[in-house]
Order: sequence, then structure tokens, then C-alpha cells
Amino acid sequence: MPSREIQLTLIRVYIGLDFIHHFAEKFGLLGAQAYANVLHYFSTVTAHPQPMLLLAGLCEFAAFVGFTFGLFTRVAAVGTAAYLVVALFMGNHQHLGFTWANPGGGWEFPAMWAFVCLSFVLSGGGRWSLDRVLLPRLPAALRWLSR
Repeated sequence: MPSREIQLTLIRVYIGLDFIHHFAEKFGLLGAQAYANVLHYFSTVTAHPQPMLLLAGLCEFAAFVGFTFGLFTRVAAVGTAAYLVVALFMGNHQHLGFTWANPGGGWEFPAMWAFVCLSFVLSGGGRWSLDRVLLPRLPAALRWLSR
């Protein structure tokens, strides 16, 4: 087994699993207090916190599925990177400095994760992904997703 394939699979799966907590809090799966906390935070950054909270949770769930299982990984990579950049700006992290350890969190961490996610546009899901199984069965116009 090539170590590069193992490495990329481990990183891809970790990224996906990392989103479980994020979408779970936005869907109220971690309890009422966790949901209230995240809803309160969203009310400080948008005039429409509940729809934006739902949208964020759906984006995070899609990132979980796409990365954990390697399903439409290239699409998940672009979508997740875009989501993270939007979250970076909506959360006003760009005004808090670079270093994530700054009070309120700087823009270093979400930018780094967006870059790591986007790198999967190059590799796709890899050998151990649903992409490898499902995408060759798609119409020719969509097979570029599995290369």
C-alpha cells in the first residue's frame, strides 16, 4: 500500500469526522444549551441567525459526508473551502489578527483548514473512497470527478 494513499485517506477522514461536532451543535444534537450558545453567536454576526445556522449545519454535514466517505470529494473540497472562507469573514476573524490564539480567534485556523480542504481537488477521494467505486459508473461528462 502506498504511504501517500494512506496519508491522504487519514487526513481526508479526519477532516470529515472533525465536522461531526460542528453540524451536531447546529442541529441541536448536543443539547439545548449548546444550540442556544451557537444560536446566540450567530445572532451577533447575522440579522437572520436561524436560517444561517441551518445553512451552516447543512454545509458542515455535507463536508462530513464528502470527506469521511470520499463521496464527490472534489466537490466537497471546493464547497468546504468556500464555506470556511465565508465563515472566516462572517465571524469577523479577519479583524482579529492572524494568530488563532488571539482573543476571539484570528484568521489563521479557518484559512489553513480551507487550504487543506481545497488541496483535495488535486487528489480526489483516493483509493479508499466511494468516489473510486461510484464515479466510474457515472455518465462520461461527470467522470472527471473521479480522476
